[in-house]
Amino acid sequence: MNLRASAGVFLFSLWCSVVQATPPLLHKLQAMESLHTAFRQQINGELHTGSLWVGKPNQFRIETNTPWQQILISNGTTFWNYDIDLEQLTIADLEHDPQKYPILLFSGAEANLDDDYHVSGYTDEDHDVYVLTPKKNNQFFAALTLTFNGELPSSIIIRDAAGQRTEILFDSPQTNIELSEDLFEFSAPADIDIVDQRTFAGDS
Repeated sequence: MNLRASAGVFLFSLWCSVVQATPPLLHKLQAMESLHTAFRQQINGELHTGSLWVGKPNQFRIETNTPWQQILISNGTTFWNYDIDLEQLTIADLEHDPQKYPILLFSGAEANLDDDYHVSGYTDEDHDVYVLTPKKNNQFFAALTLTFNGELPSSIIIRDAAGQRTEILFDSPQTNIELSEDLFEFSAPADIDIVDQRTFAGDS
């Protein structure tokens, strides 16, 4: 075997050992009972910033501060979408679908991880990186990358079917802290437009 081939075999073996050494994503998600972090993301050249809180099961609160103000909340069954600038609130049943709401992966939707995704991963000097590819085609994303610094999530990267890439960076994340249940409930302010899309018993 020539030197070049030997180097290739060595690098492949090293890569395999790195992948095998990557802690399972499922273990990290199951160990995370709560999450609080600031976040930032670039969308069409605009910087979006805000904060998010995640609890189990299927609870989350996302507050966007710039360039506009918006609040997204789930108490596990109901989903509120409040656009502060437009003074409009949409209420809906929560769809327990992490392909539509990737944040649900942090809030208890990890049970079917292997059923829904092909998961690959690798570890570099600072991070564990996991790439999730849906086993079935979906309209929301083609691949999802979760990056952890130790046990703390540090970013989510979403790549859609057109190849567009959205990266959400977490700043100073905290996990397994006590969160008030009030964070995951919402009372509508007076004098706003409300669109209620929930399905109630007896609806046809």
